Order: sequence, then C-alpha cells, then structure tokens
Amino acid sequence: MPCATSLTLEPAFKSDYDAVMFTLQKGDCEHCGRTFHLALLNASFGDYSYAYCDTCGTLATIGYTSGAILKMPKLSASHQVIDREWETFLRPCTCGGHFRCDAFPRCVFCTQPLSAEYAASHIERNTIGATRGWHWQRNWTDVFCLALEDPKNPGTLRQVSDPFSHPDTDKSESARHRWFDFFNSQR
Repeated sequence: MPCATSLTLEPAFKSDYDAVMFTLQKGDCEHCGRTFHLALLNASFGDYSYAYCDTCGTLATIGYTSGAILKMPKLSASHQVIDREWETFLRPCTCGGHFRCDAFPRCVFCTQPLSAEYAASHIERNTIGATRGWHWQRNWTDVFCLALEDPKNPGTLRQVSDPFSHPDTDKSESARHRWFDFFNSQR
C-alpha cells in the first residue's frame, strides 16, 4: 500500500551554518560534458547510511536516530551504503525509481551513471583536504556520498531524508540526534 507522504528534496543550505560548513562544488559529466553542482557528504559525520535512486541518482539518507531503524535488519557496516535488506523498507523515488545499494549518482542532465573514478578529479580539485594529501574513496559505497543540485530548482539538492515506506515510522516520534538534524534534515 503506497504511503501518502511524498519525498521532499533537501535545500542545499538549511541554515546559516550550512553555508559555512558545506559549499557546493562544481563537477562535470563524462558523458554529456555539462557542468553541475554537488555536495560531498560524510555519512559518518552525519550519522546515517545512504542509497541512490537507480533511475535518477537522487541520494537518500537514512538516519540512525529514526525510530524506524529499530524495525529494520542490522547493517553489516555503518556509515556507508545500505545493505540490500534495507531496500524494501524505503519508498520509491518521486521519479518512479528505487533506492538501491548498488545504484549510484547520475548526471542531472543526461541521467547517465557518473563514474566514481572520473568524479575523483573534480572532487579532489575542490576539496580543501586534498591539498594536505587526502584522496577521495573513488567508489559510491563508502563513507562519502554525493548529492547533486537540482538544475530545475537551484539551491536544492537531489537528496531525501528517511524515505521510509511504512506509515508507522513517523519521524516526529523518532529520537532526534542534534547532529543529524543540524546537517542532514529539515523537519
């Protein structure tokens, strides 16, 4: 039975603090060559796991402080892409696709899958830590995930928080962790 609640995309900057903590970086598609904006997010810092839509590449973050987590299977590893068993607990994306453990970001213009290896060049070029020897993970499954800016709605990321499919997982009743709320959701 479909849930009546729709998925809501996240504003790129949810508070004045976000603008200081997170800046949108520029990236480009290796398929169509168009430029887009992105946010590189750290699942460990935000206290969540994540998945991408298999059709449009929207990022879904699943916060560990949600009450719905208690009804889900234990993860094999935290702060990275979800386990396959979690996929059935998530609503479909607004595009009709599904949030999957083996999906990845897609170009917001041509919808082709983005290569993690190709993305490393613009991610590292735009990340302060790279000047100190930091290197991006070069995959779509570890601690860092990518949310792309919606070109039809500038300032909004293609990212949804806690897209649970079960109506009994009311976010208002979940325990809220201040860092998750601060960095990753707008309630």
